[in-house]
Amino acid sequence: MIRLANAFGAALVLLVLASPWGGAAAQETVLAPHRAAYVLTLGAAKSGAVAAIDGAMTVDWQESCEGWTMTQRMRFRIFDADGDTVDNDISFSSFESRAGAAYRFTMRTLNDGEPIEELRGRATLAGRDKGGRAVFTEPADEVIELPPGTLFPTLHTLLLIDAAQAGRRAWARPVFDGAAVDGAMEVNAAIGSPLDPASAERGPGIAPDLLATRSWRARLAFFRMDDQGGGEP
Repeated sequence: MIRLANAFGAALVLLVLASPWGGAAAQETVLAPHRAAYVLTLGAAKSGAVAAIDGAMTVDWQESCEGWTMTQRMRFRIFDADGDTVDNDISFSSFESRAGAAYRFTMRTLNDGEPIEELRGRATLAGRDKGGRAVFTEPADEVIELPPGTLFPTLHTLLLIDAAQAGRRAWARPVFDGAAVDGAMEVNAAIGSPLDPASAERGPGIAPDLLATRSWRARLAFFRMDDQGGGEP
């Protein structure tokens, strides 16, 4: 399964501080509204069943008075060892309240134009560092309890920048995004040293003005909460 929201799976993320901090609270960080486009290719496969993948993904993130919205669209083709192909089309959208306590989400997956999965619902948290629950309307009547400390994706990004600002090299929190009925995932972040804005090591397609201020590379690994530390990301 490919997790879509917040680049779930195994991800290399560039954290950019978009405005000077006025204090220690993550909410004082400003995330710049943006639209990003990515080319998708196969890096490695554990079996010979998949020969190649090609496609594209777009991510659109916007801010409103009430909170943050994110839409993602991923379209890709899987080629198997026999030369057969499957066209995949995954669309995801979410809204997260500014306080980080309310979240709603929708995801739809098509294979060769036929719908194979649809997820829709809402999630709430009782407060910072407290638990909550996610209630799905699709599939109907699916209720998932969220453990204490759960974050929704945008607040997770803000607090990850907070951790980078504080000089943390590792940081972990449970995150719920609604992209699966698995519940919250344990997200472990390995944060690199601050990048030199003058350095050429900025990666392809990253606008130079985004690195005019402090930034960090962070590698994220996502684990099921019930793996008890023994599972693979």
